[in-house]
Amino acid sequence: IATLLCYFRVRSTSTFFSSFIHFFPQVTRSFHTMSSFFAKALTLGALAAPMIVSAAPSSMVKKSQIITTSAKQAAVDLCGTADNLVLYDTPWIVYNMFYGAASSVGTQCTRYDHVVTPSTGNKEIVWSAETNIQYVKATDNVPKGYAFVGLTQNLETTISGISSIPTTYTWTRTNTTAFKGNVCYDFMTSNTKGDSTTSNAQELMLWLQYEGGQLPIGWAAGAKATINNLFGTSWKLYEGKNDDTGITVHTMMPEKQFDGSFSGDLKLWLEALVQHGTFKDSTYVNVGNAGTEYFYGNSNLNATLGLQINLN
Repeated sequence: IATLLCYFRVRSTSTFFSSFIHFFPQVTRSFHTMSSFFAKALTLGALAAPMIVSAAPSSMVKKSQIITTSAKQAAVDLCGTADNLVLYDTPWIVYNMFYGAASSVGTQCTRYDHVVTPSTGNKEIVWSAETNIQYVKATDNVPKGYAFVGLTQNLETTISGISSIPTTYTWTRTNTTAFKGNVCYDFMTSNTKGDSTTSNAQELMLWLQYEGGQLPIGWAAGAKATINNLFGTSWKLYEGKNDDTGITVHTMMPEKQFDGSFSGDLKLWLEALVQHGTFKDSTYVNVGNAGTEYFYGNSNLNATLGLQINLN
């Protein structure tokens, strides 16, 4: 058990540092290890009770990790730069990724509230993100972090091996100052199982709503394609390489932004990129999450998310 916890702690910490310089950072690089971790830990009975795991001391990282079930976990605010909550009776981890804290004037918290099971039978998680970051001209185009709910189950599977990725995402945002940021899905794929950090990996972003002038990587080069009739609208596809990581980012922006509600099967998104030639259906889906990126502003996002991967 101790070995498993040590592995998880070190893996997550190293993942944080590797993603710190990512222009659109995603800490979910480590999530492909989690399914196997949970399987081993559950076999050993390691997760029989809630646990708090702290990362190794660091002047750059303030991190705590809670591993528990949704039935046992009360509402909690995650305000450290890498605080996260693993709910192992669900397919999710809740993560407060405030990777730009050192260059920010202000605070960021991600709140887990509770899990519900609607009539559809698929669980949904109620969560929120509170951003209070002052506008600073010198860093107004630098993303400060990402608050999100990430998948921990049925990853490292080829697109062809996935039957569906049903999702519902509802949100309200209240801004008390000018705010720059978005609401999005973010996935990582690769021809190599488990790869989400090398230049062979690909980052896929589906922006649902954005404001404050946020633009995707590759914007200056113009849209590479238009994807029609997907989730009730048309999408512009932008592509560009993250110079820090070497990873190519593929961002789809809707012709008409979604106003607080989105639902659909995200496998259709992946299949649209297969048809475009971004990758083949034999590529692996190694990371998947939904959340909000933020640059500056005082803003509260209240959200309910349903997201899971179903296999053939």
